[in-house]
Amino acid sequence: MEGKKYRAFCHDCRGVSEVYGQILMMGIVVLAFSTIAITVFSDGGVVKPEHTPHTDLQETVNATADIVEVVHSGGEDIDLSNIKIILIVESPGKSELKHLEFSRSKFEIRNPDGTDSDDDLFMLGDCIFIDTSKADDRGGKYNITSSDTIDMFFVDMPSEQVIQRVALQHGNKDISGVTDLVTGRYWITPYPNGTATDTSGGWISTEATNEIGDGIFTVYYPPSKNDDDPNSTAQVFDFNINSTKEGVSAPIHKVTLKIVYSVHDGSYKDLALDISIGEPENWIRVDEDMPQYKQDFDAHEIDLTPYVKTIDDLEKFKARFVIITNASKNADKKSWIDFLGIHVD
Repeated sequence: MEGKKYRAFCHDCRGVSEVYGQILMMGIVVLAFSTIAITVFSDGGVVKPEHTPHTDLQETVNATADIVEVVHSGGEDIDLSNIKIILIVESPGKSELKHLEFSRSKFEIRNPDGTDSDDDLFMLGDCIFIDTSKADDRGGKYNITSSDTIDMFFVDMPSEQVIQRVALQHGNKDISGVTDLVTGRYWITPYPNGTATDTSGGWISTEATNEIGDGIFTVYYPPSKNDDDPNSTAQVFDFNINSTKEGVSAPIHKVTLKIVYSVHDGSYKDLALDISIGEPENWIRVDEDMPQYKQDFDAHEIDLTPYVKTIDDLEKFKARFVIITNASKNADKKSWIDFLGIHVD
């Protein structure tokens, strides 16, 4: 009996050992997967995306002094050691673009009180000063002229995302006035990726709306109020915006539409602008009483912030110009659009 008890006891021990072994193996597996997860999702892992700062910037250019200024006007602080500022310059009569790159060691930063900053943190009110007449990261220099067209890209290098893209100066291409040159607002137009359609029997092209004062504009024949369905006649622009290419990222704070146009005279019943931000199209009238700019082209801006709130809204954005005249069908009234664009903050 004692022998049987001993053998049974040994048998039970072997069973317990097997259980302990399985528990140990499961523990090792769990620990291994935990280690992998910690590595992958930690700051040093490859899966976790880098954070892109959401910051409002305001830029100006002083062509006389070869200085570009960038002011932090709101949003998150930025570590300038991670930033590269890229300038693309197009000079009249030259087919080759000038490419300049400036990292932290190549520009100055000043505090809101005008004193030199002693750190790399770009905060509210701070100002970056870039002297293009001095060597950039690649040894390049450039003396700015008022006729140059300059685009700036403010790039966060760890995430490889554009924090802001802006047209600093339009040279002789855009005569949109002092305000655009001072604020450096960049306008997204339907050209060259969008489409334009006209149902009035006029002439339309996205290229015609891309620049101000270039002598190219659309021609629109407004219907009479006595027509069967005058609202079916319009000039429609599908912007087909690629937000990544345009350097636009969430959140969107403000969207402004700018249209430069002229009408034949003051005999219009309706002069309106509709937008659509969905598929299928769902037209929203955002301005039903636009100014009747007669003889000369003039600019009109509309705040679209209450309507265009997300990147998806922006990428589905379309605009429709609708005019109805009080005149008879045979009055041969006309209107013209010289520029159409939206600016995103």
